[in-house]
Amino acid sequence: MSFSYNYNGNNNQSGPKIFEGTEGLDEFIKNLERYFFATAKLSCKQDVVHNKLDLIVELHFNFSISDCLRHFNNGDWGSYSISQESSINMSTTMSRALKTLNEKSTYPADILETSLHFTDTSIVISRLYANSIPEHIGEIISTISKHFVYFTKGLTEMPYEIFVPIFEDKEVLDNQEKSCAETSYYEYWGLYFDSSQEHEALIYSLDKKRFYEESIFLFE
Repeated sequence: MSFSYNYNGNNNQSGPKIFEGTEGLDEFIKNLERYFFATAKLSCKQDVVHNKLDLIVELHFNFSISDCLRHFNNGDWGSYSISQESSINMSTTMSRALKTLNEKSTYPADILETSLHFTDTSIVISRLYANSIPEHIGEIISTISKHFVYFTKGLTEMPYEIFVPIFEDKEVLDNQEKSCAETSYYEYWGLYFDSSQEHEALIYSLDKKRFYEESIFLFE
């Protein structure tokens, strides 16, 4: 069995692009930075065929993922006082920022990929359907908190990259209903560890809370 993750390897090569006539991008970045306490970087890919704008969002934090989860679970993330509302507030904030951008942008925009770069690991979240990242980012962070002790191997080893989600080769999302695609965020993740002098790629099953040593193929 092999797994795949939908990743665009050319994003870093092309660099950030701001398209003439596209308004609201500066405000969009500032809104994300204000809420996430991070430095935001934005790359844009214009889909000429469908006349839309795909956004690649990078959020760079000056603290570890453990610090992030502590604030998240304590309920003081973004000055909110009820921890169970944190995931909803996080998704609502990103959705609102994207909605504000679309009200001003010449091209309809959606987030193709969001990466969260902490001091000890990076989390890369891929879009499954329109607006899926804003809808699920809060629940994904909450799920990371719940599974933290498992995918860190009992708090002994931190993966340097986490890819959310990955799929078995036999799974094809193109024709799936939205309800099926939503659950795919919480089935399998790809984790990369530094093991001795080699990079170890493992599949983490959220349902079984265990690792699988299977191949991960990154494709565009």
